[in-house]
Amino acid sequence: MSLRDAVNELKKNGFDPKEGKEFNAFAKIPDGTYTMSLDGATHSVKGDRDYLVLGFSVVTGEQEGKRETIFPSLAQTKSDGQPMPASVIARNISMIQIIGEMVDNPISDKCFDFDNESDAYEALAKAFQPALGKVLEMTITSAPNKKNPQYPFRNYEFAKHEQPKVADAKDPFNGTGDTVNINDDDLPF
Repeated sequence: MSLRDAVNELKKNGFDPKEGKEFNAFAKIPDGTYTMSLDGATHSVKGDRDYLVLGFSVVTGEQEGKRETIFPSLAQTKSDGQPMPASVIARNISMIQIIGEMVDNPISDKCFDFDNESDAYEALAKAFQPALGKVLEMTITSAPNKKNPQYPFRNYEFAKHEQPKVADAKDPFNGTGDTVNINDDDLPF
């Protein structure tokens, strides 16, 4: 993207420097249904908490190129030390397994058969690797957050999407029987 393209992008999105607000190219994707590719699945650690990071990119339409990141938590305790409700953990496990199914990469129950979530995150990140680059439909809906209204809750639904066709690059000489043996005397150097 050239500088001129970047300026045109600002104009197209209604940027006005007189308003004193910086253009946010990383603004959240609006509610709606999108064709997304699964771009990343990693286990990350920050402080004393670790988590699974699932990264997606919109591949078609007006929001093409924008990213959505989901952090499904398997933490067994809240940040205040209280036990995490089993329903919250179960909901996140179901989301992880649904995403796996939608990209034709089932996530086995064995990925959750650990005494701590850190080991589960490692197993999940590894289990998702074959699915990177595959596409699915993601529907995003927002819901109000009473405690932090500036950060509404993001809810997701997933559906299968036909995978793009990949060119079949076959060796055109394979199996023709037309072989030539070359030795050092045949080379000009």
